[in-house]
Amino acid sequence: MNKKIFQTVFLSILMTLVLVLAVSITVFYTTYERRIEDDLSAELKFIAATAEDDIDNIMQVSIPGHRVTIIADDGTVIYESEAIAAEMESHLERPEVQEALLYGFGKDTRESDTLMKNFHYAAVRLSDGRVLRISVQADTLLSFFVDMLLPMVAILLILLIFFAWFSLKAAKRITDPINSIDLENPEKSDEYDELSPLLYRITKQQATIREQIESAERRSREFSVITDNMAEGLAVIDMEMRVLSVNRAASLLFDSEEVHPGDSVLAINRSDIFSSVIAEALSGKRSEAIIDNKTKTLQIIASPVLEDASVPGAVIIIMDITEKAERERLRREFTANVSHELKTPLTSISGFAELLKNGGVPEENVKDFGKEIYDESQRLIALVHDIIRLSKLDEGDGEETLERVSVSEIAEDVVSRLTKRAENSFVRLSFRAEDPGFINGSDVLLDELIANLVDNAIKYNKKGGEADITVSRESEEIVLSVKDTGIGIPEEDQDRVFERFYRVDKSRSRASGGTGLGLSIVRHSAISLHAAISLKSRLGEGTEITVRFPAMSTTSGQA
Repeated sequence: MNKKIFQTVFLSILMTLVLVLAVSITVFYTTYERRIEDDLSAELKFIAATAEDDIDNIMQVSIPGHRVTIIADDGTVIYESEAIAAEMESHLERPEVQEALLYGFGKDTRESDTLMKNFHYAAVRLSDGRVLRISVQADTLLSFFVDMLLPMVAILLILLIFFAWFSLKAAKRITDPINSIDLENPEKSDEYDELSPLLYRITKQQATIREQIESAERRSREFSVITDNMAEGLAVIDMEMRVLSVNRAASLLFDSEEVHPGDSVLAINRSDIFSSVIAEALSGKRSEAIIDNKTKTLQIIASPVLEDASVPGAVIIIMDITEKAERERLRREFTANVSHELKTPLTSISGFAELLKNGGVPEENVKDFGKEIYDESQRLIALVHDIIRLSKLDEGDGEETLERVSVSEIAEDVVSRLTKRAENSFVRLSFRAEDPGFINGSDVLLDELIANLVDNAIKYNKKGGEADITVSRESEEIVLSVKDTGIGIPEEDQDRVFERFYRVDKSRSRASGGTGLGLSIVRHSAISLHAAISLKSRLGEGTEITVRFPAMSTTSGQA
């Protein structure tokens, strides 16, 4: 208010000053020009009177700042006080000369484009027909303004400073009493009688507002204490999806930035599932959904807030059910996988045993049936052994004493053991050791890891295929590479082959006696040996699995 009053007063004074100065300059300049013309006419009359007596006397006259010219009736310049008459052009067409020839007297004003000056001319016809002309140079309106600009600016600045001070004081005199009103006790102010009704209403409203604020703050504190100590996320939103209230857990559960009242609820999570749950709740229906954001599994429950058959908003509850979901998933997978893996060999054993029991098997086929029962039993034993081994690795019960071992020696031993099996599968095994490959590890874990990798390279190879096992050293790492020319692994399955019971080709795996746990054991063994595993594979071309172990110095003793 103080600023607006100051601006209004100051601008009014400023406009008045500018207007007065403009009018003053115009009046002064008009008077100045009229004075020049009057003086020029008087001087012309004086010189003309002298010329009537003797024209030569004019040539003796010198008036400072004035030019005197005598022009013949044909326009020829006879005399010029400031130039050579013979070199001058005809002046017959000059307006003042034409008027003098026609009417006896003429005048004209012409402006210089370059000098910012006006030239005033006055001419009179003498009795002998010649024309006497005098001229004087004067300022234009612009040059007149420029000449007066400095004193005008000085005066204007002085006046502006004075009136700015005056406007500020006037504005403060008006607003200070209003600004000094005690809003806590407005009824005590008596500066302006006109404000009394307003001050009375403010007093009543303040009392009401104070009571409402105290009540709201009390409820807010109670609500904040409850919600901030909840493990579950809680948010209350309006129909425009703006957050009215939110606790810290809501943002923490989604690993998002902290959300504040007034923000969009989608700042918590922008997934399509979350948006659809919110939209359904705002339409008046209770909605639930599960969101898996890679690190957590969250359950979202959104309920509409009903008020007189309308939905002004919704309440959202977010619960972390990651552990529950993971336990349920593992339980289902383990139960399904173990049941499935045990069912097939048990079914075969049961079937063959039943045939033998009923005596319906020819004597020559008893050995074959016995062999099938033996093979399936061995498969069951291998499966149980792998499950027990994985269980020990999970629980840490199967940890071996770490010592200095050679990856090359153990790999060579594994290759020699599996060469016969490779030959039976028409697969050529080759081994190359570029470094002894000493690591701080366990020969049991290392043998188990390499054996499973080489066994897989044989199982999932093609007839006439190859499996190359290489041990090398790269900087501070011992690199074990098992590369085959087998069936390969589809790209979509490559991230899952190390999961328990996961098989890319289930029928082929079972036919070859695989339990689906080999690569899981490889992964657990690698973790125990602090090694890193990487896999490269192309479907139909083969697979290469690389294991990188931290290297030991070849001169080190036992770990």
